[in-house]
Amino acid sequence: MTFFNPVSDTAQCTLAPTGTAPVHDIDILLPECAPLAGTQMIEDMFLSANELLTDGGYRLSVRHLSEPHHQDPRRWSRRTVVFLGDLHTRWQVSADDRHKVQRIIRLAPRTVLVGGAVFLLGETGLRDNHQIAVHPNFMAAAEEEQLTPAQGGRHTASSNTLHSATSPFAALNLFIDLIRDDHGQFIAGALAEYLGLSNPSERTRSKVALRLKQRAEGDALIARILDLMQDHIEEPKRVRDLARQVGVSTRKLERRFQEKTDTTPLVAYRNLRIERAHQLMVHSSLSLPEIVIATGFSSLTNLSYWCRKELGSSPRTLRRQAFANTAEARSA
Repeated sequence: MTFFNPVSDTAQCTLAPTGTAPVHDIDILLPECAPLAGTQMIEDMFLSANELLTDGGYRLSVRHLSEPHHQDPRRWSRRTVVFLGDLHTRWQVSADDRHKVQRIIRLAPRTVLVGGAVFLLGETGLRDNHQIAVHPNFMAAAEEEQLTPAQGGRHTASSNTLHSATSPFAALNLFIDLIRDDHGQFIAGALAEYLGLSNPSERTRSKVALRLKQRAEGDALIARILDLMQDHIEEPKRVRDLARQVGVSTRKLERRFQEKTDTTPLVAYRNLRIERAHQLMVHSSLSLPEIVIATGFSSLTNLSYWCRKELGSSPRTLRRQAFANTAEARSA
């Protein structure tokens, strides 16, 4: 998947996965002179969401509010708009930008105000008694401007089409809620666990398992088998033994997998082990023979064959590339 492509010197965007389902457009707007790099956490979240979704997804654009925008007001009626402020500076706007913000908030089906962006409500006269999440740094100023902080000091708040978060970090949980609205509880919960925004487990760190569970639409039998497979990566069980453990025939299990995921239990199991091997290659200091043992492959030759077939490179090449990237990042 292609991720960030430059649009201009001061704007960038993401590409959503191809598919027939509608793409959700998200515009992230920044104050003048704010670094574009400050959006990286949000971009990573929606990239991960796109990787979990088999159809549809999210397309992000990032730019400063003061930059020229599309003049057709209908554009804003089709997208979620995020005004991304920080924890230290209240967002003030020029007269021209004030009109732009008013139009966006009125037209966008979802508007998100983060950090110091909550003051845009006062700047544009759009308070309307919205309860908003206000960071403690801004509480006194917010009350002075007659903004209405959410009760209980909550870090996120929603009021009709207006959503708010006290900080970019708190906004991640808010975006999980929006993704739940768009794609359901399963995707939102899986993404939260994968990103560490809820109690994580080893099982939920597998993108292979998450995709298969989603494709199976929450089928309990397939979910149980995938969990068992992940519990037995080092010493893989035979498919018939997995079927016996959950009380079904091998034929029924294979037929269910084919119907629900368009693959077989054997292929799914192998892909889980290849994924785990790749994780160990790039994130651990285990030797390749140790990785062979840890992922249940009979030999380094066998692991190498499947890495080349599924990942496009040998284990040694994958490890060398990972170490080279790490060394380059440290020296940057």
